[in-house]
This record gives sequence, structure tokens and C-alpha cells, in this order.
Amino acid sequence: MLLSGCIGSTRHAAIPGGCPKAFQASDRILVGSIPGLSAHRSHQLYQQLEQAFGKEGIATAYVVEQEYDLARQGIQPNPAPDSATLVQMRKAGYTYYLELAVGEVASGMGYARTSAQEQKEIQQGHGTVGVDDSKATMHFKLHSTDQKKQIYTLATTTKLSPLTLPGNKYEDGYRSSSTANLSTESLATEKALRKGVTELLDNCKVAR
Repeated sequence: MLLSGCIGSTRHAAIPGGCPKAFQASDRILVGSIPGLSAHRSHQLYQQLEQAFGKEGIATAYVVEQEYDLARQGIQPNPAPDSATLVQMRKAGYTYYLELAVGEVASGMGYARTSAQEQKEIQQGHGTVGVDDSKATMHFKLHSTDQKKQIYTLATTTKLSPLTLPGNKYEDGYRSSSTANLSTESLATEKALRKGVTELLDNCKVAR
């Protein structure tokens, strides 16, 4: 934690009832690019997802890399596919389409030093520490090409909070401190994706 300069926490929000159909090792999932991100950044995050799914024996394909083949079959997966597009995806050999989006992104990278007197004021409710959290939310929408509809949604929010280290100065029994958050919204996004993919695979009960 001293090296990262932050403390992480993650929460998940999913539709009631859980994922209605288990992934199988034979599944092939088409993954959409992430709106609002550069092509390079979206591909980086896809590679992270691809590795996690690959460890479970599940094949994924990225829409950008499959652009020619998809266009040849008249498939336009972005934005969210309608039932007719999902039928076309199934004919092309895909069992699911996974739609991704990033939201609630904020960077809290910074430092703050708090004197013993300021620490006293903070503990008495009259002060603040000027370092915010870094956070990001990753949204997952899973579409079944067999059922021709969206079947599951998951939102994973990761918050990287500042790490406070005690100082060596005292005043009236209160100790000075230093607060640092060395994380960025980029790190928060990567962690939200990693944690979200783990939750998605767990909820959908991957057959091992």
C-alpha cells in the first residue's frame, strides 16, 4: 500500500435474479468497443478481459478486429444490437455479445499534509483533507444471441482512496499526517474492469 499510495474498494450492482444462463467452454463471445475511449485504450481493456475469459476456456472476439468479417455478414454490433442483429451474430458463430461502457470516472491523484492542529480540527469535524478518491464504474451488458435479447447487466465501481501516513509532530495530543493518492482514473478503470469480469464470470457460473 505504501507503494501504491491508495486503498481500494469495489462494489457491484446487478439485476435481480443473477445471470440466467451459464457460460460454457464452447461459447464464443463478441465484445464491443468501449464508447468514449480512444481505440488504443479500448483495445487495452479488451485484452485484459480476453485474458480473464481465456483462463476459463472461453473464446472472445473484439468487434474492431472482426470488422471486415462482421461487415461482410451485414452485422453492425455497435451500438446495442437489436434482435435481428443478434440472430445474425448467432449465425456467425457467436453465443453472446458483451457490451461495455465506462462511467463515473474521476481522478483524485494528489497529496496533502495536515498539521497536528489541522488534524485536531478534522477529528472535531471542522476541517478537511484536500485529496479526493479516484474512481471508475464499468458497465457490462450481456446479450444472448439464442434468446435474442439482453439477459444480464452488471455495474462495477472501484474507488481508490487516499492513504494517510502518520507524521512525527504532535500538538495537544494530536499527530500530524500526510495523505497521498497516487492512483489515477486509468488505474481505477482497469481495476473496475478486472473486478467486474471476475464478478461476471462468477455470477454466470462458468463451467470448469
